[in-house]
Amino acid sequence: MPIWRRLSEALVEYRVPASASIVLVALASVYVLASQSASSWPTYVLGAYVVAAVGKWRALFLDRGFLLVVAVVAYIPLTSLWSTPWDGRDMFSQVTRALLVLTFVVCIAESVLVDWFRRRLTQALAIFGALGAAAAVVVFFADPPLDGRLNGLGQLDAHVTASMVFAVAAVGGLAWLTDARRIGARWLAGACVAVLVIAIVLAGSRNAMVCAALGIGCGLIASRVAAPARFCLVAGALAAVLGVALLAAYSLIPGAADMVLPRGDSFRPAIWTDYAARIVDDGLWFGLGVSTPDLIRVGGYDVLHPHNLYLAVTYQGGLVALALLLAVIVTTIRTLLVNYAQSDAKFALAIWAVALPGYLLDGHELIDKIGWTWLLFWLPVGIAVGIRARLALEDARRFGVRLV
Repeated sequence: MPIWRRLSEALVEYRVPASASIVLVALASVYVLASQSASSWPTYVLGAYVVAAVGKWRALFLDRGFLLVVAVVAYIPLTSLWSTPWDGRDMFSQVTRALLVLTFVVCIAESVLVDWFRRRLTQALAIFGALGAAAAVVVFFADPPLDGRLNGLGQLDAHVTASMVFAVAAVGGLAWLTDARRIGARWLAGACVAVLVIAIVLAGSRNAMVCAALGIGCGLIASRVAAPARFCLVAGALAAVLGVALLAAYSLIPGAADMVLPRGDSFRPAIWTDYAARIVDDGLWFGLGVSTPDLIRVGGYDVLHPHNLYLAVTYQGGLVALALLLAVIVTTIRTLLVNYAQSDAKFALAIWAVALPGYLLDGHELIDKIGWTWLLFWLPVGIAVGIRARLALEDARRFGVRLV
């Protein structure tokens, strides 16, 4: 048999682990490659690979949770039709991004059924995240920035983006540390988490610091608490303690206000009020369209986006888009809690402990090429879809998963 024939048969036979390997490379590349476009190349290959095998995963369309994902991923690009001004090229770009997001979710859903995937994923996030963080820390001390805040390198050049992505890597490192049996692996995982935490602190984003603390805390709680109801109780208590401590420090301790909010409210209330008014006036139900420019001017500064993912989605697609987004969130959380005994579910919950509160103050693109939104939002969604639809994904189940 010709080599090319054997190779093609192997690519079909081992499609799921091959896709899982590609997605590991793509996610790890976010931390070390200079541009988002460079990290996108593996996702194009992944997308073609997933679409070519649609017959293997089409049973996902029988899952209501997956249909919600399809709905929100399809609806956001659709709003390009009533964007002002209408731009056909931008609409094509939005559709392409939506397809990449959808194929990523499908790939994650299948990959979580591969026995080695979560272990390798947490290791890749921790190691490559720590490498990116270490490089950023070196640059920070070698060439101190004027504002005194650490910038990520390459595509993570924004303070908040870098901090939130480093927080996901820290959650991955904690999961690796919890699972590792060899002392050397534990030391390496612990070192990765330490480097990532240092980078998060030096970046100076208070939002990212609090969310990272909440995510790491929830990861620790999940590793110690067996019952989902108790996890929710303890995690809620942790969030309450963090909130009360910050509020008390801000209100009662002299000089602490400048430490808690060194840049004040960063015009957030004024920004949100302005965007909310535009939504009410021009697109309450269906939004203004994803391609409609959202530049405003507040306090003498140009503001490029709403600094709140939920508000940004409402701006783009109105209350319809917000309802779809919240439905995906509720369905995903419910799936993760129902299947809380699985380590994948605990890992995803810890990531969303970083993401969901963080999106209250930052974030603006739900549908995008590979980047922080994939790590913070779509990765847990894909994990939940895979957990929920494991009976239907027969092709993926061949690679080591035992149903419980």
